[in-house]
Amino acid sequence: MGYAAHNALADADLSVSAYKLFHKMCALQNRKDHGLVLVESQVKFAELVGMSQASVSRGLKQLAAHGFIYPEGRNWRIRPDFVFNGNGTAQGQSVQNIPDGTPDPYAAGRTDWTVIDGGGEDQADDRT
Repeated sequence: MGYAAHNALADADLSVSAYKLFHKMCALQNRKDHGLVLVESQVKFAELVGMSQASVSRGLKQLAAHGFIYPEGRNWRIRPDFVFNGNGTAQGQSVQNIPDGTPDPYAAGRTDWTVIDGGGEDQADDRT
C-alpha cells in the first residue's frame, strides 16, 4: 500500500470494526486475482474474520461507501491500488476495471484540521 493509500485510509471516517475488517480482508485476499475476497456467505465470512455478522455487515458498508472495496457478485474486491501484486500494466488494467460510481477514497480531504500559521525563529515570542 502506498503513501497516498495509507493517508486515505487514515483520514477516512471508519469505525474500529471497519478498520479491523479491512486489514483482515487484506490478509484473506486472493493475491493472484488482485484483491478478490471470496465470501461464501456473510455468516461464514464473519466466522472466518472473527467478528459478529452485524459488525461485518456495517464494516463492509462503510468500506464500500468510502471506496476501499467494491462488490463483485457475492464477493468483494479490495481496490487494486491498495493491495496489488503484479506488474504496472496489470495494475493499470485492474484500476481501469473499478466500476463506475465507486467512490474515490483519495478525493476526500480532511476537513477537521485547521492550519495555523507558525512563527519562524526571527519572530518575537508574543506570549509575554
